[in-house]
Amino acid sequence: MLATTGSLGDLHPFLGLALALKGLGHAPLLATHEDHRAKVEAEGLAFAPLRPSTRQIQERLGLDIADVFERMSRDPDFLLRDLQMPFLSETYEDVRAAALGADMVVAHNIVFGAAPAARALGLPLVRVALAPIFMQSATDPSETGPAPYVFTPRSAAAIGWNRFVRALVRGRIAASLKPLRDLGRRLGVAHAGADAMFDCGHGDGAPVLGLYSPVFGLVQPDHPPGLTLVGFPSYDSEAGGQSALDPALAAFLDAGPAPIVFSLGSFAVHAPGDFYRASLEAARVLGRRALLLAGAEEAERLAGAGTGGGDVFVGSYAPHSLVFPRAAAIVHHGGIGTTAQALRSGRPQLVTPFLGDQHDNARRVRRLGVGRRLRPDRYERGGAAAALRAVLEDPAYAAAAQGLAPVFRDEDGAMAGALHLDELLRQG
Repeated sequence: MLATTGSLGDLHPFLGLALALKGLGHAPLLATHEDHRAKVEAEGLAFAPLRPSTRQIQERLGLDIADVFERMSRDPDFLLRDLQMPFLSETYEDVRAAALGADMVVAHNIVFGAAPAARALGLPLVRVALAPIFMQSATDPSETGPAPYVFTPRSAAAIGWNRFVRALVRGRIAASLKPLRDLGRRLGVAHAGADAMFDCGHGDGAPVLGLYSPVFGLVQPDHPPGLTLVGFPSYDSEAGGQSALDPALAAFLDAGPAPIVFSLGSFAVHAPGDFYRASLEAARVLGRRALLLAGAEEAERLAGAGTGGGDVFVGSYAPHSLVFPRAAAIVHHGGIGTTAQALRSGRPQLVTPFLGDQHDNARRVRRLGVGRRLRPDRYERGGAAAALRAVLEDPAYAAAAQGLAPVFRDEDGAMAGALHLDELLRQG
């Protein structure tokens, strides 16, 4: 039984993993939001609902998705305090019901009800880390809000400082996770007391499957011994099944030079602010064609405003795996799924992170030399054109992106992860 929660960047790796497990002869069941049922079932996979759904979040909080995004971007405690912990009992109940009769529970580390459910049922648990931020380290720390880490520690003192900062962060998060500890006590199941958010359960003995590339974040000496990195999964489909380009988009791509592709993924796109206006303005300043992947509502608004013409294409969605390789450059928010597809494409990137792991992913893109990073407020206030000009005109970015792309393309994190889980099951 696999369990995940979140946006398409959280769903797609689990879909890839479930399909690979099915190919090995297993019968995976994927528990996730009701919102994703159609996509899961379109792939021929068993589905189980996992609360909260988008509708339930909206009803309980009185917020729409754009409001949720805005709150998350400015309040680092919102995810745990308002989105996760209030639904913990429901999540636990759903995971437990879905896992009855299963051989193993494989869960995104932010499905906080999964660990107590697995322990209550006596089932082995494997945690899944989708990005390096979930595997914190003093020797290679991830950017976590305002925490003042030394990101390139070259001395024992710097590593010691990072351990101290990590302890402060851990303490703050532990306070937010009190409902999880209380649930464990009520159920009579052990809780390691670790920071289940950014330590990925470090200390509870559960194996951790890292569904990201070791090129993006190496295993560190202070990571748990049960961590296995298998690379990025490559699943990319809008509605399940074979991916294909819209004929009109394919014609646009064929009709001229490679465009700059602008995308905010599947979550940030609900609260784009002035991102697409600034993107269109930057493309025009640079004399470049533009492909704006703007989500249904924003795409309709842009079309109504007369955005378009021969050098601009506005769409709600397109498979990143099909359009990114045809881009001159890619501008995105830094979500881990979008970042992985951009790395595979071999095209230079400009990352404008808003929240969560996006900041750390943007830092790692910059560290690899394949792109630059720009704060969204600076991007929207005239900085987009200058940053994009640097990415497009400095050949070092394209060279680094093209040099690393074959490494990322050769990874098959879904199959490697499935084979690892298969081996764990065989070992008992």
